[in-house]
Amino acid sequence: MRGVGLWAGDDCVGYAYVSTGGHIGPLAVAKPDAVGAAFRTALTLAAESGSSEVSAFVPGTSETTLRTAVEHGMHITLPMLLMSTRDFGDWTGYLPRNPGFM
Repeated sequence: MRGVGLWAGDDCVGYAYVSTGGHIGPLAVAKPDAVGAAFRTALTLAAESGSSEVSAFVPGTSETTLRTAVEHGMHITLPMLLMSTRDFGDWTGYLPRNPGFM
């Protein structure tokens, strides 16, 4: 697992972890307009890992991340549903490592 800080100029906007097996996550950004660039950076790191596959758990509310994933030829292989009877966070700037830990 490799962790990196994500920067926009002099501002740290988030972080990402990429496993040697090509999985991205967790990834988190503080600014919604940075999530696309952050995910593209993580995709590049995952591709450089030498793994034959790249994967990520992408929340459905993260439209920018979903669009970027489709543009890069990724597809849904394991759909999941998280249900809650109360508000449960803003998932637009976060990709989990494993939904089982949430």
